[in-house]
Amino acid sequence: MSKIYCLCGFIGSGKTTYAKHLAQQHSAFRFSIDEWMIPLYGEHMEREIFDARLNTLKSLFKESALQMLNLGVPVIFDFGLWKEQDRSELKQWAQAQDIECELIYLDVAFDVCRQRAIARNEQRGEHAYEMTPEMLSLFWSWFEVPTANENITKVTPE
Repeated sequence: MSKIYCLCGFIGSGKTTYAKHLAQQHSAFRFSIDEWMIPLYGEHMEREIFDARLNTLKSLFKESALQMLNLGVPVIFDFGLWKEQDRSELKQWAQAQDIECELIYLDVAFDVCRQRAIARNEQRGEHAYEMTPEMLSLFWSWFEVPTANENITKVTPE
């Protein structure tokens, strides 16, 4: 069975760019939450609705990933994985499926992420959410920076 790469990072940290690079490097299939959520459900919505839709997509992605991995196709989950619990649950799921799983944290300072996210508003197209400085500050308060005991590969993109 092939490997699964799971990307962790804040908005604007470069997860999708990094995922595209990994996909090319490993001939892997990418599952990007934003690239599915926005076309299917549109822009911003109530938190409860967003979370329910997010969980539905993650479940579908996992089922599809198992099929791809069984075919020998590596998979990339571009989910964000903001919470330690989410990272832990994903690792447990991979272990239960006997899947080699690498968690990768894109370590980028909040100020850099904020600048990138605000700049992206101008050219975001249909696969990125519009972000305000207030939203970014709120979301940053929810983000749990991975700790050394999580066994995560730390990457500092340029």
